[in-house]
Amino acid sequence: MSVRLRRFRSAFTLIELLVVIAIIAILIGLLLPAVQKVREAAARMSCQNNLKQISLAAHSYDSANGYLPPGINMSTFVGTLAYLLPYIEQDNVYTQIPTNEFILPPGAAGGAWWGSAYGPAQVRIKTFLCPSDTADVAPSTGVMAYYYTTPGSLAYAWFDPTTPLGRTNYAASSGALGATGDSFWDQWKGPYTQNSKTTIVGISDGTSNTIAFGETLGGTAPGTRDFVSSWMGGSNLPTAWAIPTTSSLTNYSSNHSGIVCFGMCDGSVRTIRKFSGASTDWYSDSWYTFQRMAGMQDGQSTDYSSISN
Repeated sequence: MSVRLRRFRSAFTLIELLVVIAIIAILIGLLLPAVQKVREAAARMSCQNNLKQISLAAHSYDSANGYLPPGINMSTFVGTLAYLLPYIEQDNVYTQIPTNEFILPPGAAGGAWWGSAYGPAQVRIKTFLCPSDTADVAPSTGVMAYYYTTPGSLAYAWFDPTTPLGRTNYAASSGALGATGDSFWDQWKGPYTQNSKTTIVGISDGTSNTIAFGETLGGTAPGTRDFVSSWMGGSNLPTAWAIPTTSSLTNYSSNHSGIVCFGMCDGSVRTIRKFSGASTDWYSDSWYTFQRMAGMQDGQSTDYSSISN
């Protein structure tokens, strides 16, 4: 009787192993873009929820005080977001800031906030940060102490880039160039300007048609960020520089693909497409449409679908 011995393989051959590795690499290559899209969709939803909370907090502030918070307190350089802390469940931070930092002129008392409120201003507040951005990194030039719209421009001052202030990706809207005294620009004045006390009923264009808050990277992008914004002094931005594909200190911007998120005065959130080109397309149809979205009393009806998703 003969016995036939069977030979069993205990391992893959080198060629088989390479084939398996190649198949796995192909599958990873196919799945990675889908994973990235899902991750960005989740980040965008979180960002929009932040803007909704901020916009609704402004409504709560109005209900309690009879007017919206200011775009900036020009006596203390405290910005809009700091006024909203009690309405986004951040009372523990708000109560650490001296109350005189929030008093608006003409009764304001006390100096700039960094003289007395530096400690609480260091707190990292998740609601003020877009998960698609890296605002917590150290910038090359500085961390903003404040910035605000002035007639025709932007005024700002900054701390050393290593200053551990709490950051933000959101800014209140001053409209085209804030309150300038110029009839052309003031037709698109927004709700948040210097020492402003805008009332909800004063937004005659309708709260669902008027921008309240928007995203900002706070400095140059893509590339090395020169500035980032602090929530304590990060105040208001103009809309005159529109939304080009690159970011600077003067324009609304985001790391979302193709869009920037905005909170409207009624608490809703809209996305606006980034304008084509790396610089502002001054006085184009899309530029005028954006200014009308920012203005609260221009009385100019328009179809926002040309720039808004």
